[in-house]
Amino acid sequence: MTRAERLMRRIAIGGCLPPIVVLAIVVGCERRDVGKPKETGSVVARVDGRELLQRDFDSYLPADYREAMTLKEKKAYLDRWITTELLYGEAVRRGLATSPEIEARLEQLRKDLVADQLVREILSERAVVTEREVREYYQVHEDEYTRELRVSHILVSTLEEAEKVKELLRTHAFSWVEDRYSVDKHTGAGGDLGFLSKGNMIPEFEDVVFKMNVGDVSDVIETEFGYHFVTVTDAREAQEKLTLEDAAEDISRTVLLQKRKAVYDGLVAGLRARAKIEVLDPEIRMAAEAPADIAPGHQDEPDSTFRPEPSLEDSDGE
Repeated sequence: MTRAERLMRRIAIGGCLPPIVVLAIVVGCERRDVGKPKETGSVVARVDGRELLQRDFDSYLPADYREAMTLKEKKAYLDRWITTELLYGEAVRRGLATSPEIEARLEQLRKDLVADQLVREILSERAVVTEREVREYYQVHEDEYTRELRVSHILVSTLEEAEKVKELLRTHAFSWVEDRYSVDKHTGAGGDLGFLSKGNMIPEFEDVVFKMNVGDVSDVIETEFGYHFVTVTDAREAQEKLTLEDAAEDISRTVLLQKRKAVYDGLVAGLRARAKIEVLDPEIRMAAEAPADIAPGHQDEPDSTFRPEPSLEDSDGE
């Protein structure tokens, strides 16, 4: 089963396809050759004499699928560049290019870019996955690739509804609660989704169900579709088992993300340990010193108020 087919089956659990997913699938089907690479120094467009060179335009396009973009998609990015140039020219005419606010934001952006480059380089050097690690991961998680689980779920729209369902599940059968509160009416009786194997369910489900035993009921799981509770009602040998070769690519990516997170967390922890950090605002200092479970806005990742963390998925070195 291809990645696109797995994606479609994962999304089907929500009963409908979000527009952005439909667009992504349609665009993926429209990929075609857009011709031979052009000279990097050639001029793509001009706005009031300001040139957009091919090499600059190439760097403006999304790196992950730049080579496969259609002409229509490239034209959309060119239109965005032209609009920005027009707005920039007008801003310069009004004297906004050298305002203190702009200078401050540019300085912060420079720091962000430099810090991000450091993270990318360190992740590229230290977060490397070997064939042995892929093989060992498969051996430890082999059941996930050779079994199918029969899963039922309850889907509600809000966190308040999820809290209510959680309480009801303490004293009522899963099917009873599903029949009265689940908004997903495309499943079988009791919210039955049938037998699902690795790669055929949304990732948030996979992270939970393969750790469950038959009869277990999960805690609330949040996805783009809403809030879910799942239960495993049966298990069997997979009709199409995934071999190590079949699963190697996905395993490599999983292990890579785990390594990147570990390297990033270690890097930040080491820098914090060596630095002298003083929080002078009394309210923020109180929040920073509070236990992790009650600190406002606490997350597992380091605080990202001032510098957003880089995406561990998109870093170089895959």
